Amino acid sequence: MFAFAPFNYTISLYVSLFALLFVIDNKPAKHAAGYGFLWGLGFFVAGLHWISVSILDFGGLPVPVAALLVVLLCAYLAIYPALCAYLVNRFASHSSLLRYFVAFPAIWLITDWLRGWVMTGFPWLQFGYSQMDTPLVNYAPILGVEGITAAVCLLTASLYYVYRERKFVMPAIVISVIVFSAIASKGLQWTMPQASKSIALVQGNTDQAEKWLPEKRTEILNTYLTLSLENTDADIIIWPESAIPALEFQVKRYLDYVSDLMRQSNTTLITGIINYQRVNDIDEYYNAVIVLGQPEQETNHSPVNDRYYKHKLLPIGEFVPFEDLLRPIAPLFNLPMSSFQRGGEQQLNLAASGVHIATAICYEIAFNQTLVKTVTPDTGFILTVSNDAWFGTSIGPDQHLEIARMRAFEFQRPVIRSTNTGITAIYDAQGQEVGRIAQFETAVLRAQVTPYQGTTPFNRYGNTPLLILAWLLSATVVGHYLFTKNTLAKRQVKTSL
Repeated sequence: MFAFAPFNYTISLYVSLFALLFVIDNKPAKHAAGYGFLWGLGFFVAGLHWISVSILDFGGLPVPVAALLVVLLCAYLAIYPALCAYLVNRFASHSSLLRYFVAFPAIWLITDWLRGWVMTGFPWLQFGYSQMDTPLVNYAPILGVEGITAAVCLLTASLYYVYRERKFVMPAIVISVIVFSAIASKGLQWTMPQASKSIALVQGNTDQAEKWLPEKRTEILNTYLTLSLENTDADIIIWPESAIPALEFQVKRYLDYVSDLMRQSNTTLITGIINYQRVNDIDEYYNAVIVLGQPEQETNHSPVNDRYYKHKLLPIGEFVPFEDLLRPIAPLFNLPMSSFQRGGEQQLNLAASGVHIATAICYEIAFNQTLVKTVTPDTGFILTVSNDAWFGTSIGPDQHLEIARMRAFEFQRPVIRSTNTGITAIYDAQGQEVGRIAQFETAVLRAQVTPYQGTTPFNRYGNTPLLILAWLLSATVVGHYLFTKNTLAKRQVKTSL
């Protein structure tokens, strides 16, 4: 937990991972899996305990039940480090070199990928996010956060190999290659700057408990509009996820009015809203982002759109697995707006004031592979709108912001993050903070932001090359194990004869 935001004690991750290697060393595979599970349970409970805030404050459950649900989630996530520990000890116990420099980083990468993919995935607390202010972050535009995670595993395994074997040559080579290649990668430019745009991010600071009350709707809408009218000299004004506390069709006149105001000021406004459609007698709801005002018409560019529908939905919050079974159990499974439909996996960029914008709503920003499919060479910004009011003053919003920042490094584009209660922030194409609004403040963040266009290696290929390499290395480990086992068996047969 302490390696990640808001603490950022990077060294603590290496200590924790070193301890994991120590406790599973020389253990039978099943015992190693047990220790890996306990390590993972502690790791995730410490890092994700903040989820209980939404369960307690909005889920209507007592403290013991909320604690149990968090532990159950973390127990599920702990299966993946347990699986890694089992496989490493099962197939790589016969060779220290193979175990620490091949098996452990490759298998960890695969199990971490599985954690971010199985049952829609939950890729929170990947090791790479803890390295934002170290040279390893220079790997991001080439290998993504997954590549940084692999580097952390290799560095820790190298240090443990020195402790275990008292041998220094191989670890020194590996550590030197990782560190110096990371340093050498600093400054590599894969994208090119375009004309700067003036951005205004409006943080309305709406109390989540009051947001959907009909009597509060006018007040909330007036707050956002008043703050925006004071900033119509900006090229783009952005409101956060579901800033408008009503279904899109219910406020059509208001949206048309705002759109006309923006058009008169030559300004584009982007806002989160809930879209409702009735299709074949079925009610469909979408968590959406729409563009108001008149985007500039462009030619000779990739096609664009005026809306985006969220694709990666948040379990329980936006869809309920096995809902017929779970919804009657507790208010937690019957939260407002918890039956959304998914938008398309690959959607067009938004167009705003001549800039193409790739969009991710809230939880989606943790899925870099989704952005790989939507960030085009013409994309100038990455926009993520969110509502972290669900998690109060916990460390959750800090972790969420940290994840968003990594996308700036991976795609070498500014990341603009607009939230309801904070943390609203802007990062430039080098991942450096341009400005932010603290939590629970009603304010507007103004900044000149330079769009960047082009394609980083990670943007082009995603994590596919790294995963292929990890699978090949893991297959090599298993093959070596089977070959060694077969060779020993033949020798024993010959000896017995």
